[in-house]
Amino acid sequence: MWLIRIKKFFLDLFFPKKCLGCGYPDTYLCRDCFSRLAAEQIIPIIERQKNVYLDRIISATNYANPLIQNLIKSFKYHYVQELAGPLSQLLIKTLENISFISGISNIIIIPVPLHKFRLRNRGFNQAELLARELADYFKLPIKTDVLQRIKPTEIQAEIKNDEARKNNVKDAFKIENSEEIKDKNILLIDDVITSAATLSEAAKVLKLNGAKEIWAITVAKG
Repeated sequence: MWLIRIKKFFLDLFFPKKCLGCGYPDTYLCRDCFSRLAAEQIIPIIERQKNVYLDRIISATNYANPLIQNLIKSFKYHYVQELAGPLSQLLIKTLENISFISGISNIIIIPVPLHKFRLRNRGFNQAELLARELADYFKLPIKTDVLQRIKPTEIQAEIKNDEARKNNVKDAFKIENSEEIKDKNILLIDDVITSAATLSEAAKVLKLNGAKEIWAITVAKG
């Protein structure tokens, strides 16, 4: 954790806090830029397909938006944990727009886990920070230790071939206690979806261990 603090100190020193959209001081995302993002929200919903374990995939925004790219990169790689607040608000608004909570019951929120080596290096799991915000807002249970990442994988964004992405995350997850997800509907949280390889692999493990429907929700669709 001390390494994360040192990194944050130098980031604050050389990159003073300002809105990543317009440069307004003392905030990473000002109210006006957040409002524009919220107004531009997209809600792509993919129905279940043959041999696909995910029942729905929902994204709050499009990763093609330069501001979204900047926010997510700052959140994950520049250790700006406070961006979990506004980014999770985009997820919350999306779920409210489709009346998600009223349409499905017996829900557990599960963030896509990091491998312990990457978690140690980053100091936090960005998907877990988002998941905790959603769990608190919707008053839903969250499980952060049931789905575990047991294989250190390459960063998916750096792999361009879809088949290679699938192979990268193959057998990357395991379930620690299947009784905790048996017959439950899962809200699987991550920051970005591109090929869906990671989310599909996680969903496969969850389904094979007794989960019912699995809805994946991400901040952005790549």
